[in-house]
Amino acid sequence: MAPTLCVFAQESLPVITLQQTIDAALANGDNYKILQGNLAVTRAGHLENVSRNSLTLAGTAGAGYNYAFYDSGALALSRASSLGNAASPTQGAELGIGLAGPLTSVSVTAAPFTPPIGNTSIPGVTVPGLGDTTSSLGLSVSQTLWNGYPGGATQATVDKSLLNLQGQELSTQSGRLNLIYQVKQAYYAMFTALQDLDTKKQILDRQNALMDQITAIYNLKQASEVDLKTAQINAHSAEIDVRTSEHTLRLARIRLAILIGTPTDRQFTVAQPGEEQVSAGTLEEAISVALSRRVDVKLIELSRRSTAVDLAVARGLATPTVSLVGGVNLVIDNSFSNAYVGLADAGVRIAMPILDAGAARNLIDEGTRLDQVYQVQMSQLQKSIVADVQDAWESMQLAREKVELAQETAQNDDLLVDVYKIQSRNGTASTQDLLTASVNAANAHTAAVQAQSAAQLAVLQLLSVMGY
Repeated sequence: MAPTLCVFAQESLPVITLQQTIDAALANGDNYKILQGNLAVTRAGHLENVSRNSLTLAGTAGAGYNYAFYDSGALALSRASSLGNAASPTQGAELGIGLAGPLTSVSVTAAPFTPPIGNTSIPGVTVPGLGDTTSSLGLSVSQTLWNGYPGGATQATVDKSLLNLQGQELSTQSGRLNLIYQVKQAYYAMFTALQDLDTKKQILDRQNALMDQITAIYNLKQASEVDLKTAQINAHSAEIDVRTSEHTLRLARIRLAILIGTPTDRQFTVAQPGEEQVSAGTLEEAISVALSRRVDVKLIELSRRSTAVDLAVARGLATPTVSLVGGVNLVIDNSFSNAYVGLADAGVRIAMPILDAGAARNLIDEGTRLDQVYQVQMSQLQKSIVADVQDAWESMQLAREKVELAQETAQNDDLLVDVYKIQSRNGTASTQDLLTASVNAANAHTAAVQAQSAAQLAVLQLLSVMGY
């Protein structure tokens, strides 16, 4: 569009096509920028939810010191048996790295140098490891097998987020189609204004010529003062019609300029648009296409799928959560004996809801009822689409017939003007008859232009309700 608009300052007005206006509206128009901005925001939100549902890697580092301020001896033995337990307080330096996800957790910890616990001198009791420095390495794993939804609650969030993104993409597509529809309407309005102005100028020329003719006849005393006044009124009316058409054209150009994102003071004209093609040959085909293409139908389907996710999560609240846990720890005594202890553990954890005050049941009931509402909305929308397509289809056919009738009427009124001119010269028709016929012909040509515009808009309306 930019190469076309850059020559607006030239004396001859540049001519832009319908496709150029559509491309310019999509590239420069504010409406489409807003649509794309909203889509970008929704896409970023979805990517954030995907990130939250992914694995993360984190490292840890720490140091500490433990002091046994009292021990009866028996507890010291239990302490010795738990060397390397991840739940014990840090003694010395400790490094770790962990891989975590919504359902999975894997961590590795290492303590390269662990000093003895302070005050480990216990009379009569020898506890290996408590009085020596040690090194340890541990691995722990946790995996949730089931917590009510395949992939967990964060996966449910991602699934709903994806459906929301798809809905926003459909809304953007709908907004794009609506913008194109508005551009076409504005383009046709400007083209119709050009045609109307051209027609009104032709009518003005004819009325001025007829006024000159009546004036000449009046000067010869062959026409009355009423005839002359009528001719002058008709010419003046035609002049006002021309100025009105010029006003309409200016506003149509401004409205189109706003849609395509160009300054409203730029001057341009439009080319004759091609005839819009309807992809359906029958009313039944048009209805079938509309039911398959309409964005509002697809949005309701996405809403039902989102509700299905909520229902699955709600039903999962009443099921147990099953997890596997396990770990391996190795502790090495750094004394000359080089003794070491290896510990391994594994287990299964099951968490079962016992009492939730009916929360899960109420969520299921809410989701079920909402899905029923969507079903009724879908049925209602489908009926409405059928009625809208039928209305638009029949309106298009009637509009096309009206174009033919208006063109035939304009041609016939032109012939009547010619007949009355001959009869007026021969004295078989009055001057008033000729003047009336000229006005009727002017109105018929104006009606033909409007009928053509109405037919174009009727085709656009049909395409719109079909989802194009």
